[in-house]
Parts: sequence; structure tokens; C-alpha cells
Amino acid sequence: MTPALSDHIDQMAKDQVHAGRTPGIAVGIVEDGRIVYARGFGFSDLSKHVPMSPDTQFYAGGLTRQFTAAAVLLLVQDGKLALDDHVSKYVPEFHLGATITIAQLLAQTSGLPPSSRIPGISADRTHPIKLAAVLASLDQMKLVAAPGTVYADDPINYLLAALIVERASGVPLSDYLEQHIFIPLVMDNTFLASDSGISAQHSIGYTRTSHGFDPAPAWDPSWLGGDAGLVTTIYDLAKWDIAMPILLHVDAVRTMFAPSANSGPTRYGMGWVIDRRGGKDFVWSDGDISGYRATNALLPVQHVGVIVFSNADSLHQPTTIPEGLGGRILDLIVPPATTHLSNATIERAREWLALLASGHVRRDELTPSFSAYLTDDLLARQNLDGLGPLQSIVPVSSTAESDGDTLYEFLVRYRYAQYHYDFEVTAQGKIDGLRLIA
Repeated sequence: MTPALSDHIDQMAKDQVHAGRTPGIAVGIVEDGRIVYARGFGFSDLSKHVPMSPDTQFYAGGLTRQFTAAAVLLLVQDGKLALDDHVSKYVPEFHLGATITIAQLLAQTSGLPPSSRIPGISADRTHPIKLAAVLASLDQMKLVAAPGTVYADDPINYLLAALIVERASGVPLSDYLEQHIFIPLVMDNTFLASDSGISAQHSIGYTRTSHGFDPAPAWDPSWLGGDAGLVTTIYDLAKWDIAMPILLHVDAVRTMFAPSANSGPTRYGMGWVIDRRGGKDFVWSDGDISGYRATNALLPVQHVGVIVFSNADSLHQPTTIPEGLGGRILDLIVPPATTHLSNATIERAREWLALLASGHVRRDELTPSFSAYLTDDLLARQNLDGLGPLQSIVPVSSTAESDGDTLYEFLVRYRYAQYHYDFEVTAQGKIDGLRLIA
């Protein structure tokens, strides 16, 4: 971390605040087991003009899942449960759990109906829920997919996993995390949000309105818990990124970072999305709840991690995208090397970016599983046209996957954004994955 690089990152963060994309932002970087950069910009509280700092507490949203998954894996290490145990062993009143394993909950391949379709459960997350009532309602429904076959992101998976931790350990999840993770790693400013609220120095979460930023409505803690209830700081989360492999042991980290065979194009592990960047392993997790956005991204092989917090949600654009800023910082720290690919491969990858932007794809060139994933509705929601014209596409890597596919990675630049672009092709020439990663 040179002074010039530090100054460059400072300016990138300041630009987000000065452009009015967020009231405040905090950035942390770990490298080779050390915190090499931790700074705050803008304000954690606009009304009181409280400056943002690396010690400011944030709701981290979906980053909570890393810790819930880690709690389960620690219990596995202690012999108190097994990943292949069925949910009903610990939650016998939930009959659908008889066919779902704990591993499938953590991989989000449980097959449970989405929480938005559960009768009697409000979709408004400012209203409280009772998990017992949610499970009782789910028991009156059918699974939407056989357990272990389809990935679907939903908070119920991790709320249920948290309940299993509590029953296997005999203490609330918040106490278990404190005793086994937060205290050992000296994460003194980290805990799970509860009905008692959080400390006065936490960052206020905002949402964009027609006249600027207003305080965002707070989600009820019953919706948070083991899915999205983590409150932490840049410094504390950096300690987790550094010490996680020691605390969990190598086998547990390997399990957490292994994508489920049936997670589809998302390649989800346990609390982390499993990806490739520059031909190397890349794992990341995002949080996005009312008032807050966060990202935690690691390049395990290069021993580098980037954390970005923003106290503005994504309900009304344009606001800061932490994963986008984090991706640009990673490109500064570990610049992507270019590789040589055939012109035919590059042109086909470019052509498919145009097809995605148009919303009309040639399904005969897709594998059946990817075609089923890439629905017309999903295509319509991508809005790649809003990025402006494609200005460049640069090959970064070509990786032979264990299933016989070849994963090509490109760095693509649009007028308004830059992405890493994964283009996955089978041995038969069928397209098995298309991903734009900030």
C-alpha cells in the first residue's frame, strides 16, 4: 500500500460522497494478514454532522450469513452437529425439515418456498415476524424444488440455520457468536442487532428522496438475526477476514468456500458467492438492507481483501454500489493481467453482451440448465443498455473447470461502468454461464 495508491483510493471514495451518491462511506483493505488501509469519508449522521470513520458501526446485512455459517461449522468441529443432519433433528416441529439438510440451508438449496409467498407473513420488513409462525405456515405448503437441486436466495434459510445453532449449542446465536468468534478475535464493536437496538455511535442509514437523503425505515430485528443482523465496523470485519482460516481450521474454510454442485450460475458456497477473478479464486458477500449497503470481498490466493460500507440503500438510484467500488479497488491492488484468446472467442463474448443488452438471446446456444435460469423476466430486469455503449473488452484469463467447461474472463468497460465479465462455455460449445461482476 503505497502513498500514491492510498491517495488514489481516497479520491475514489471522496468522489462517491461529493457526487451525492451516499452520505458516507468507509473502506478497509487487508493484505498479507495486516490491515493496510482503513478510512471513513462523509458523514455517519447528516443531522449532527458526525464524520464517518473506520470505527463507525454499520448494519452489514447479508454479510451476517458468513458468521451464521461459521457458527454451524464450529459446531461441526465440536461434534455437536453434522452438515448432513436433517433440519427436523433440531427443529422437530418443522415437518418439511425432514427432507432438508443443514448443508442445504447454508447453500440456499433447501427448496423452501420464498418468504414473499408465505401466507399471513407481511412483506414489509419493518413489521415483526415470529419464526414459529413462519415455520407453521411453511408446513402447509409444498417445496418448490427438491432439496439440493436449485439455488434460491431467501432469508428463511439463514433464520432457520440460526435457530439450529441455538438448539445445538444451548445459547442464543448472538451469545454463541460472541463467545466463539467476536471475543476470541477481539471484535469489540461487533454483535447481532436485537430488540435493545445498537449503540449511539452507529451510522444512520439513509434512503434517497427527491430532495436528498432521508433516514431509512428500520427493519424489525426479527427479520435480521442470523440472516442480516450483524452490526460491525471496518476494523472488526478486517480482523475476521485475517483470522477466519485460523479460527475455523482449513477444512471448514474449504467447505465454506466450496460452491454447491447445484447452485447454478451464482456458484454459492456457505454465506459466500464463489467466483473467479483474474483466473484466481474470488469470494465475496454483499449486504443490502434498508439504509445500508456493504461488501466483503477476498482474493484468498493473493491474501487480499476489500471491505466497503455505505449508509445509503439501493431503493432509489443512483447510490453508491459498494461491490463496484470494491472491485475497482481490487483492480488497483491486484491489477488484472491480460491473456491471449482467439478472435473468435472474443467476438462471441462481445456478441453475447449485445444480445443481453437487447433482451433477446439465442436459446439454442445455451445449455438447458442455463437457459432455464436466464428467464425472459430476468433478462428484462438487467438493463444493460443503461450502462452506455461498450467501449472495450480485454481478455484476462482462461480457466479449465472441473466439469469440462472453459471459463473465459474479460475486463469490459462501458461508458458509465467497468466490470469483470465471465463467459463460460462447455466442451460442446454451449454457453453455460454469463456474469458481470463489479
